[in-house]
Amino acid sequence: MATTQLRPMALGEILDASFALLRRHAGVFFGIAIVCQGLPTALSLFVQLGGGPQQHFGLYLLSQLLTFVGYLLVTGASIRVVSQAYLGHEPSMGDALDFALSKMGRSFSAGFASGILTVLACFLLIIPGIVVACGLCVAVQAAVLEPLPGGSDGVGRSWKLTSGFKWKAFGLYFVVTVLLILFLLGFGVIAGVAAALFPPLTVPALIGLGLISLLLYPFISCVFTLFYYDLRVRKEAFDLELLSQHLGVAAARA
Repeated sequence: MATTQLRPMALGEILDASFALLRRHAGVFFGIAIVCQGLPTALSLFVQLGGGPQQHFGLYLLSQLLTFVGYLLVTGASIRVVSQAYLGHEPSMGDALDFALSKMGRSFSAGFASGILTVLACFLLIIPGIVVACGLCVAVQAAVLEPLPGGSDGVGRSWKLTSGFKWKAFGLYFVVTVLLILFLLGFGVIAGVAAALFPPLTVPALIGLGLISLLLYPFISCVFTLFYYDLRVRKEAFDLELLSQHLGVAAARA
């Protein structure tokens, strides 16, 4: 498999490349999503069908915690898949999950610190919260891929990398959010109509919607992993040789 050249990308190119990666490695990404988000998705469906969080508050909190942990695992695994694809290797689910697990401590530190800072900024005003979220959007990528002293150092590294490019980060967040809303609304309407016309299909329709929505997690991770590489190429002349050194994997030859 030939390597793909690392180069600066416009916003639209990042989104196109993310869709292309998702199509090309759909089986790997879906497997990762099932393993990492299958249980929290199932718990969320159980809570939803069983009367809501008021009836199952403990399970609801557990599902939210597992969703966060699963998101970090999906992000770490997706970073590996994207990086392997750039280096010309055929990504595998097992290798990606092993990589994500080995980096879980750093991912958690970066993700938790980013989340806390974003929430605190949102308590002040909405605009500062958005700015902080945009500035910390590649914190996990930096923590996982760079030899930083600790995972939480990914926060400062992300803020530095996104300096001058926070509008681009906002654009990615905005477009991805709109796409996700349209996607979920579209399939939600289909599931709702099917359940209304044929009530026995309510549970299967919700399960189907949950399974399809699992692919949203790796898509988001792909978008911001590609954005991370875009920033490093623009600011630091990052190339495949440096990427292979970070991963400890040689680039495949064309």
